Amino acid sequence: MMPRYWLTMFVLCLMVGLPYASGYAASGDPTKGKDIYGKHCLACHGPQGKGDGPTGKAIVPPAADFTSARSKRKSPTELLKVIEEGRANTAMGAWTRQLSDEEIQHVLAYVLEFRK
Repeated sequence: MMPRYWLTMFVLCLMVGLPYASGYAASGDPTKGKDIYGKHCLACHGPQGKGDGPTGKAIVPPAADFTSARSKRKSPTELLKVIEEGRANTAMGAWTRQLSDEEIQHVLAYVLEFRK
């Protein structure tokens, strides 16, 4: 009986999580996010999100490439956390003090556009 329970739980988790893994849409507006990205993110992440902005390749480690397979494996929730909290031992700082929650959602919506 126990294996059947875990199998059922696994299938339910897949069913619930699948929309977030593939077709998730952030609650923000990607058009507004593009403007915010241009002001705050473009220098490192570049115009197409490839991490090739003017300072993106010069920093160690280099800025994230949102078009890479590695980045595409990250869930929107993981990306949101990085935007909000930054990443230790990188140039990616936390944006919660500079941007509102709504602005962060707009940026996330725009960054997710790079996956298409």
